[in-house]
Amino acid sequence: MINVGEVAMIATDCINVGERARGEMGDLEEFESNMKQRGLISPLAVKSNTDGTYELLAGERRFRVLSKNNVEVIPCRIFDSNLSDFEMKSIELAENFYRKDFEYYEQDSLVEEIHNLQQKIHGEKISTSPDAPGWGLKDTANMVGKDKSTISYSIKRAKAREAFPELFSKCKTQQDASKVLKKLDEEIIREVLISKIDMKKVNSNVQQLVNSFIQKDFFEGIKECPDEYFNLVEIDPPYAINLDGSDKGSSGKKDYVYGESYNEVAVSDYQLFIRSVFTSCYQKMTEHSWLLCWFAPEPWFETIYVELINAGFSTTRMCGIWTKGYGQSKRPEIHLANSYEMFFYAWKGRPAMAKAGKTNTFDFKPVPAQYKVHPTERPVELTTEIYSTFTWPGSRVLIPFLGSGNGLLSCNELGMTGLGFELSKAYRDSFLVKTYKM
Repeated sequence: MINVGEVAMIATDCINVGERARGEMGDLEEFESNMKQRGLISPLAVKSNTDGTYELLAGERRFRVLSKNNVEVIPCRIFDSNLSDFEMKSIELAENFYRKDFEYYEQDSLVEEIHNLQQKIHGEKISTSPDAPGWGLKDTANMVGKDKSTISYSIKRAKAREAFPELFSKCKTQQDASKVLKKLDEEIIREVLISKIDMKKVNSNVQQLVNSFIQKDFFEGIKECPDEYFNLVEIDPPYAINLDGSDKGSSGKKDYVYGESYNEVAVSDYQLFIRSVFTSCYQKMTEHSWLLCWFAPEPWFETIYVELINAGFSTTRMCGIWTKGYGQSKRPEIHLANSYEMFFYAWKGRPAMAKAGKTNTFDFKPVPAQYKVHPTERPVELTTEIYSTFTWPGSRVLIPFLGSGNGLLSCNELGMTGLGFELSKAYRDSFLVKTYKM
């Protein structure tokens, strides 16, 4: 009787190749060249049959190269004939885990399959005790030589890809897939929190904040607001620029669609869009009031200035500036790094500034990328300082494009009444979770 795991030399013609997990052998010529230089490092894995032959469990690429070169005997690790189908499959998969050039998603699927097969063989481990019966993530990690968290994340990615293949279709790397998985996890968690919040009574302050975040198109929602009502309007409109440098259309510029998660406006429609926003806001503002509008200086500086004047506002080309303390540039070889953003401040009538003499710079660090829920999200501390510069407690503030909703939090902190519109349910849900935790 041959002991399990014994290594012995076996005649090549006694080894049978059955149905294999690996369908693509890859570049066998290169593999053959490497084997001739370094020799056979690892033995094949085979199962002993009762008739003196052996079933190949792992090492098909090595077997193919050795057979081609007429090698008569091959070193093999031999397993007993009483291996179950699950055990045979698991040995093959574990062996293939270390083999050639799997795509990241193939490796994730392989880890998941190894884990599932071992749980079918040994049962699922329920207890966390090291000597508890069954098979758990740590066992799979030990089997393939990875840490437990890596295995856990691989299995989560594999399951998510099976459930939502369309979300992962553009992922080229494991890092891309992990980002999608993180976003998916956050959305699921948020939905759970939302369902719990809806079943609880929230305090009146939180309820007022939630009611101030209106999920509706601005141009529809503003019609329901009374004329000459708001003391301050802060506009952070779509910029009609390529924010991420990707997904370029046939024109060479990104094809934006107004109404998606991050809403954009086509470049050709932008001036008319801004004109409509300013006209609508002017009608709803009190006789003496302020309007603030963030914008992309390149290419829209003069367009924004002209449309503010045409809408009836007074303004200056000496804009407000948010300085961030660090810079970014997509073309550092020809562009200096941008370290600030700009906003026009304009006035209807002759309002007084709450903080007379304040400089036009506002120095605040940006929201860290990992905490952003909106691509152009600004810190609450910044909007709080800006609002308090232009108007007083008790003022009514309109925010046409709410995004993350941080402007409403600033209003709440300053004793102002905020109201805003946003199309995205995801941003409203994130705001609801944030305010519930206050």
